Amino acid sequence: MNFTDIVGLDTAKQALLLLAVDPTLGGCAMAAPVGSGKSTLARAFAALLPDGTPFIEMPVNVTEDRLLGGLDLEATLASGQRVIERGLLAAAHGGVLYVDGLNLLD
Repeated sequence: MNFTDIVGLDTAKQALLLLAVDPTLGGCAMAAPVGSGKSTLARAFAALLPDGTPFIEMPVNVTEDRLLGGLDLEATLASGQRVIERGLLAAAHGGVLYVDGLNLLD
């Protein structure tokens, strides 16, 4: 579904369009009832961004090391050299970190 096809959530759509123009605004949090189309809107927004712009979906049950990154113990032991694994925040740098169910996080 295209961004322009989505009906409703006009304030959220305007906020996302402002972010597309000026990413330094930092982010957008959308509060709306379940089933209102927030996820569809966010994924449609990703299609508006320039090619190569990261759009990373963060699961609600994400662990701290997966979010922040850290030492990949298995790879470090196998290679004998320290291997650092990037977290979701680093993967989303310069793009979008999409968190569905933000209210469910600790």
